[in-house]
Formats: sequence, structure tokens, C-alpha cells
Amino acid sequence: MLAEEPTAANPNADKILREASAKLAAAHQFSFKAHREMDAALLAGRDVAEDSYIEVTVQRPNKVLAIGKSQEGERQAYADGENFSLVDARMNLYSTVPMRTTLDGLVDKIDEKYGFTPPLAEFVLSNPYKEFRRQARTVTYLGPAIYNEGATNSQSVDCHRLLLSGHGVDAELWVGVNDHLIRKLVATFNDRPGNPQLRIEFADWNLAATVTDGEFTYVPPQGAMRIPMKTTAEMAAAPAKTEAKQN
Repeated sequence: MLAEEPTAANPNADKILREASAKLAAAHQFSFKAHREMDAALLAGRDVAEDSYIEVTVQRPNKVLAIGKSQEGERQAYADGENFSLVDARMNLYSTVPMRTTLDGLVDKIDEKYGFTPPLAEFVLSNPYKEFRRQARTVTYLGPAIYNEGATNSQSVDCHRLLLSGHGVDAELWVGVNDHLIRKLVATFNDRPGNPQLRIEFADWNLAATVTDGEFTYVPPQGAMRIPMKTTAEMAAAPAKTEAKQN
């Protein structure tokens, strides 16, 4: 059977995803805000869902600042091309490790060495389309929708709804018809009991943000305590050491 030709009523979903990714990739300095909700089943050791507000500022090729606020407090992540810092603002604790790399390298190295990914990392990579397609086997057009941006100067945005189907995860992505900006993402984890979701709504995109190099470098305030950032290898070895001491 021949594939259905794209039409005005049924546009090419992959092309829309490429356009959205290219729009982000072309921005040298940009910022955005996101409201992120994660069901408890997606959070290790937690039985309460997380509701957080995240602000992200990027300066390509190697600088990013992400500030997230939730019921758990305020967490900050800094990368200035030389170092990476994680901060618990409520506890006044921080960790800083050498990390001389690009944003792409930052994401890969942190995942490989420390076993986590900085918040909303896929939206700051140099090739977002590559990352989306790495996770999605198919991209399907679901239809039009209207997104009401819940931020200052709220506006209604005509959107395309795309379905990115992956291995155990289906993600619905809303992309602005005219500006090609990503407005909403709902990821459903079909391989987990209860099909928990991750829901993100985006607002206040600024693809020509005014930034300074200094804002990406963490400067500890008075009284801040530095703690080590444990690698996955160190975390895995800790239970074995504890057991050995007990014996």
C-alpha cells in the first residue's frame, strides 16, 4: 500500500517535527519557561506527583542555566563550558564538577557518569530532531488544536498535534502552526503500571534573549556547603561497602 500523501488536512508530521527542531537549533541565545508535571510512578522513591516550574536560558554552544521550583524547593543547574554545578537553594548545598564540553557533550557525559539528564535537555541540543527520532519509531499527525499559553499576555496559538511513538513511550507534541515553536508535550509510559505521564507546557519563548556569560557560572553564596557529586559507579559501590562493614 502506498503511503498517504500529505495534504492541508493531513500535513507531513515528520516535516513539522523537523521545522520545530530547526527553529530551536538555529537560536544562538534563547530562553523559555515550562510547567512540568510528573506522576509519582516516574519518580524514584516518591509516592507524590511533582509539579514544578522551570526557567531555562541557553547560550550556544556550551552554556545553560536551568532553575526549577517545586514543592520540594528550588534546584538550579549551571553549565558555563568549563564546569557543571547542581544547587539545592533551600538547603544551601551545591556540587561542582569539571565539564569542559558543548551542550551535546554535557548531556551525554552527565548521563554516562552520573546517571541523570538535566531538565528539558532535549530542547537545548544542537539537533533536537535527532534526539526526538532516536526515541520515536514513528511520527504521526493527530490533527489541529488551540493552545492557550498560561503566561503573561496569554494568547491562543494554533497548533499541530503530533504523536511520537517509541518503545514503551508515546509522546504527544504540540507545535505552533505559524512560529514552529513547541508548546506542549505529554509523554505516556505504556510500559509501566498505570501508564504514568509526564506533562509539560511551554511559555515565553524568546529566541533572541539577552544574556551575559556570568549568569551561567555558579558563585556560591556565603554559608553554602559544597558536597561531592556521586557517580553512578560510586553509588553502586556504596551498598557493597556498607554490607562489608556490617559483616
